[in-house]
Amino acid sequence: MTTALGLIGIALFIAGVISLAAGVTYLTVRLSPKPNAKKKPKPEAAA
Repeated sequence: MTTALGLIGIALFIAGVISLAAGVTYLTVRLSPKPNAKKKPKPEAAA
């Protein structure tokens, strides 16, 4: 019985770690600026 509970505990721990990693990755992608977000300065038009 102890072995079965230990295996279930390890499975839950692995699932938790993977879920945490996925959550952190999702937040990092959502919060980081997009590569093309920087506006390029427009060249001044000679009038």
